[in-house]
Amino acid sequence: MLILNKEKAIFLYSLNSMYEIHTVKEKIRLFEKKYNNEFDKFEIEVKTGKEDFAKWDDYMEWKAYIKTLKSLLKQKEIIKNGDYQIS
Repeated sequence: MLILNKEKAIFLYSLNSMYEIHTVKEKIRLFEKKYNNEFDKFEIEVKTGKEDFAKWDDYMEWKAYIKTLKSLLKQKEIIKNGDYQIS
């Protein structure tokens, strides 16, 4: 049987969170490299340029990664500040 104390559980959760942040940042970096652009500029290009379904698909995926990253970073800050509850 594995026994986890509060500190170990928080550490493992934080470690997993860092892994997820790294993974999402890498996905974002690949899009930046693929389009040699930042998301905001790419978004304008997709919305105002010639219709391109492949770019639109990438835009939707990239946008989801940006949203996920913001959520994960917020979650990391909550853990850092100790504003959580263990049930």
